[in-house]
Amino acid sequence: MPSDWYVDPADPDAAERYNRNNKDFLQDQATAFLAAHEALLDGGEDPEDELDPPMELAAAGTSQPVWIGLPFQQDFDDEGELGWQTDALCAQTDPEAFFPEKGGSTRDAKKVCGACNVRSQCLEYALANDERFGIWGGLSERERRRLRKRAI
Repeated sequence: MPSDWYVDPADPDAAERYNRNNKDFLQDQATAFLAAHEALLDGGEDPEDELDPPMELAAAGTSQPVWIGLPFQQDFDDEGELGWQTDALCAQTDPEAFFPEKGGSTRDAKKVCGACNVRSQCLEYALANDERFGIWGGLSERERRRLRKRAI
């Protein structure tokens, strides 16, 4: 545990003592790691390494491609009107990227939207509910306004 996470008020020297004791331990770990790394680079094998040998990436002959499908694609009926949000990539991303300050960059949010499976549902929702803030369906407020004007 880093010393700045918790400082015992009854023992103000605890953080300093913790850092002093851990310094040697961390240096020993780093030295051991670097020594093992150098041994592997020199061609030496680690006798404790019990991993399987690497698989061949290029298999002999051509294999038939397999369609694995996309999970939850276009299957929102049983989850209600906002069921698409469970598959939205933005739900797993920092929300501040989708609601930037005025003049802030929208590039990261638009990259996430570009790879999202529910982008069209998101945009439809934003247009239907007149969402005025944030990036929805890969479009900013201004871009959605222009799209609305062209549709009228």
